[in-house]
Amino acid sequence: MDNNGYVMGGMTFLLIIPALILANIMVSAFIMDEVHVIPFNSDKLHQLTGDVESNIPLFTLQIMNETSDMVSKTGEPVPNSRIIIKSRIQSKIDETYLEYQRETGINMTCKINSVDNSEDPYKICVKSTLYASYHDSYIVKNISQDVQFVCSDFTDSSSEYCKIKDPLPFIKMKGYGSLKTDGNKIYYGFALSNYLKSKGIENSSAYDNASSPLYFKRCPYDPYPSHGHSNSYVVLKNCIDNGYYHLSGAGSCIFCRLEGKSVCNHTGLETFVLPGMTNISCEYAPCSIDHVIFGTNPSEIYPGNLLEYNSNKTSSFGIFLDKGHKDKYGLIND
Repeated sequence: MDNNGYVMGGMTFLLIIPALILANIMVSAFIMDEVHVIPFNSDKLHQLTGDVESNIPLFTLQIMNETSDMVSKTGEPVPNSRIIIKSRIQSKIDETYLEYQRETGINMTCKINSVDNSEDPYKICVKSTLYASYHDSYIVKNISQDVQFVCSDFTDSSSEYCKIKDPLPFIKMKGYGSLKTDGNKIYYGFALSNYLKSKGIENSSAYDNASSPLYFKRCPYDPYPSHGHSNSYVVLKNCIDNGYYHLSGAGSCIFCRLEGKSVCNHTGLETFVLPGMTNISCEYAPCSIDHVIFGTNPSEIYPGNLLEYNSNKTSSFGIFLDKGHKDKYGLIND
C-alpha cells in the first residue's frame, strides 16, 4: 500500500474506535436493564402476591371477629353467612390494596371465589384467584387456604382477631332475657330457663344462672374419653372451666351458628352449658350440650342424668348428660 492508502486506513481505524466504544456502552446498558429491571419487576410481583396471600387469613379472622361480635350485640342471625363473609373479605382486600396500586402502578386483582367449610371443623376454607401485572411481567395464582378460627388457648401474644365469639347463644336467647359476658364466659341469668320453659321442657329451672363459653377454643384433651379417665373428673372440670369446644357430628358448624342453627349437616362443634350451681335439685334435666339445649323443636331437647364432678373434697359441680355423650367423653354410665 502507498502512503496515502496507509493514512486512509488509519483514519478509518480511528473512526471505528468510537463506534466500538458506543456499541459497547449500548450493550452494557442493555445488560444492566436486563439484570436490573426484569428481576425487579418479578420481585415486586412476587412480593405483592406473597403479601396478599399471607393477608387473606388475617382478613378472614378479622371479618369473622367483627361479624360474630355484631351478632353478640344484636342477636340477629346472618343469613347466607358464607356469601356475606365472602363479600366482606373481598371488600377488605379491595380497600387495602387500592392505594398500593395507585402508588406502585402494579395492576392487582384478588377475587375471593368461595368461603366454605373445611374438612377440619376448626377451620374454614377460603379459595381465591390472584392476578398481578407490571409492564411485561404478570402472575396468575389460584389459592386455597384453610384458616383456623378456633385457637387452642389464648395467650398474651394471641391476636385479638383469634378470639371469635360463639354467635349461637346470642341468637337463640334473643327475646328471652339479657345475657352478660365476663372474661371468657356468657352468663344467661333467666334467659336460658325461660327459653326452655317456652318449649315446655321439664326441669328447665336447673338452668337459671347458667353459663357457657364466650369464645371458641379447641379442647386439647384428645381422645375425648380421656375426660373421664381421671380422679374426680379433674380433666372434665378443667375442660368446662376453660370453655373448650369439641368435634361433633350433631353440633353446628361456624356458618350455621352464624345463621342461628343449633344443628346442621356438616361436621361441627359442641360445648358444655353449665347449669346454675345453686339450682341443681333434680336428677335429670335438659342435656348440658349446646346443640341439645338450644334445640329449635322440643323433640331436639332431650334429657340427661345428673353427673357430679369434684375438684376437691369441698366443692361439687354437676352437668346433665345422656348416655351417648357420657360414652363420648369416657364418663361412667349408671
